[in-house]
Amino acid sequence: MQIRTRLTIQFMLIVASIMLVAMFYIHFEFKNHLQNEFFGNLRSKAVITAGLAVGRLEREGLTEVPSTVNTGTFTTFTENISIFDSNGRRVHSFNPSPTDFAPATLKEIRQMGECRFPHGEYSAFGTRYTSASGKNYVVIAEAVFHAEELRNLARIQVFVFFAFCAVVAIGGWFFAGQALSPVSQIMNQVDALLPSDMSRRLKTSKNQDELARLVVTFNRLLDRLQSAFNAQKLFLSNISHELKNPLTVIISQLEIVLQKDRPEAEYRQTLQSVLDDTRELNQVSDKLMQLAKINASGEEVNFEKIRIDEAVWQAKSTLLKSHPDYKINFEIVNLPEEEELLYVKANDHLLRTALTNLMDNGCKFSPDKKVKVRLSFLPAGNCAIEIQDQGPGIPEDEMSLVFEPFYRSPKTDKVKGSGIGLSLVDSIMKLHRIDLKVSNLQPNGSVFRLEFPNT
Repeated sequence: MQIRTRLTIQFMLIVASIMLVAMFYIHFEFKNHLQNEFFGNLRSKAVITAGLAVGRLEREGLTEVPSTVNTGTFTTFTENISIFDSNGRRVHSFNPSPTDFAPATLKEIRQMGECRFPHGEYSAFGTRYTSASGKNYVVIAEAVFHAEELRNLARIQVFVFFAFCAVVAIGGWFFAGQALSPVSQIMNQVDALLPSDMSRRLKTSKNQDELARLVVTFNRLLDRLQSAFNAQKLFLSNISHELKNPLTVIISQLEIVLQKDRPEAEYRQTLQSVLDDTRELNQVSDKLMQLAKINASGEEVNFEKIRIDEAVWQAKSTLLKSHPDYKINFEIVNLPEEEELLYVKANDHLLRTALTNLMDNGCKFSPDKKVKVRLSFLPAGNCAIEIQDQGPGIPEDEMSLVFEPFYRSPKTDKVKGSGIGLSLVDSIMKLHRIDLKVSNLQPNGSVFRLEFPNT
C-alpha cells in the first residue's frame, strides 16, 4: 500500500472515530433532553389532574371520580392518568379502560416519592400526592414516548457522517499528495543520479522542515561517497605507480646483470639494491594492509590501558633499531605523581605504529635527522605528545592534503617515501579519537601535536 493511500485511510479513520464519538454523545444528550421534557410534562399533568380530581373527591364525598374521557370502552390509548388511594384502590382514571399496576409498584412510589418506570409499551411517571386534608394518594401518568425527533436526528447524523467521511477522504488524499510531493521530487532526483557523475546533488529548499534536513543529510552522504570514490581512484592510481616503479627497477637490474657474466662485487651490489627495493615494497604493503584493516574493521580493534611514556619509548627504540643514524630527543613535562594518570586507553600496536611513523617522518625530512618528542601532562588530566622536526615545513595550502593517501609535497620529491605514513597516522588517530594537529615553526620545521582524550 502506498504511503499516500495509507495516510488518507488513517486520517479518515481518525476523523470518523472522532465524528462517531461526537454524534453518539449528541444523540445521547438529545435523547436525555427529550425524555426529561417528556417526563416533566407527565409530572405536570399528574399533579394538575390530582389536584382537580382529589379536590372534587373530597369536596363531594365521592368514592371515585368518573373518568374524564367518556368515549366508550376501548383497550388502546396514548395517554392516561390514574389516581390511587392509600389502600391501592383506583379512585380516578383519565382513560376508561386503564391497565392495572402491580401493588409492588405502588408501594415503591410511596417509598421513593417519585419514580420513572416502563409499563408495557408506555413510559410511566409515578408520584406521591398529599391532599389538603392530609390524605396520601399515588398518581401515575403514562403515555407513549414518541421519538420522531430522535429518529430524525439519527437520520441527519448518518447522512452527515457519510458525507463528512467522503469530504475527509477527498481532502486527505489531496493534502497527502501535497505533503508527499517533495518526497516524490527527491526520489526522482535520486533516480537521476549516476555513478559516472558523483558531483550532482539534490536541490535544497528554503523550508527548515524534516524533508529539507533529509536532503541535506543525503547530500552529505553523497559528499562522503564521492570522497570515497575519489580516494579509491587515487588509491588505485598511486598504488599502481608506487608498486610499478620499484618492480620496474628490480626487473631492469636483474635483466642487466643477467646479460653477461660479471664480477662478484657487481652481483653483490645488484642484490643489495634489489633487497633495498624489496624492503621498500614490503613496507608499502605493510602500511597498506594496516590502513585497509583500520578503515574496514575499525570497530573490531581492541583497546586497553597502556602507559603512554612506555609506548613512546618503545616506538623510539623500534625506530632506532632500523635507523641507527636517527636522533630522537624525548622529554617528559609535568610528570604526575599518580601513576594512574600515566595510562591512556588505546591499542598498543596501532599507537606505537603511529608514533613510529611520525618520528620516522620527522627524521627523514630534518637535515640533521633529528626530532624532538615532548610528552606533557595537562591540568585537565589528559596528556599531549608533540613531535617537532627541523624540515622544510608544510605550505599552508598543503596542510589539508598531507593526510591524504599517497600525497607527497613537491618539496619532498628527493626524499624516499610512499605517502602512506601520515594517512595511516590520521586513520589511527581518528580511531582513537585523538586530536591531531599540525603547524609550522619559524624559520624551519613543523610540529605534529597529539592530544589524548580523558580516560
